[in-house]
Amino acid sequence: MTAQWSIKLIRRFRELVDFEALIWAVGLTIVAVGDPNSERHFTLFWPQWVFGIQSPGFGLGHAIGYLFRGDLQSSLGSHILGAPVVIVLLWRIITLQYRKITASNSYRQE
Repeated sequence: MTAQWSIKLIRRFRELVDFEALIWAVGLTIVAVGDPNSERHFTLFWPQWVFGIQSPGFGLGHAIGYLFRGDLQSSLGSHILGAPVVIVLLWRIITLQYRKITASNSYRQE
């Protein structure tokens, strides 16, 4: 009985939640709750490893972290595109999720 219930729950979750929206939301949440004052950072930008060149997005995670803490001045000081990136990601999450829910509802009505 429990296995059937969990399978139904997983299927319902997959019907209602868009996978890409979930990935963006989890990523944004991780960056938002991370410590923006931390000096540690992770990068996949290989020119930084080889030549010491900073990536164009360097400081973006710090900017998002400061923005979610309400420190707009530090956010802008870390990276000028912190707020626009958050707006674009939230828009993407909302539109993906809206499409998924409307598609699920139209499928159920047929």
